[in-house]
Amino acid sequence: MRVKINRDHCPATLAFCERCFGKFLMEPMGYERRCFEEIEDDGSELLTIEMHSHGHEVMMTLDEEQRTLMAREGWAYFVDFPVPMYREEE
Repeated sequence: MRVKINRDHCPATLAFCERCFGKFLMEPMGYERRCFEEIEDDGSELLTIEMHSHGHEVMMTLDEEQRTLMAREGWAYFVDFPVPMYREEE
């Protein structure tokens, strides 16, 4: 499965975002949120995530074990850019 996520569409705090994303990682076929731009069943057992977050782009390809780990730890731990807890009002 391949998903494209644009976090700029959702004003939620990082804590809420990580819980929401963790739920998706555990149940990818049954969970969709407002930050998702595309979901494609590509026939792969791996989950490919293309994420845009406040000017940063990241691509992750996860197997089932990695999805479980990321769901528990939070996605922000696995990216190489700082993710603020709160979003600034624009």
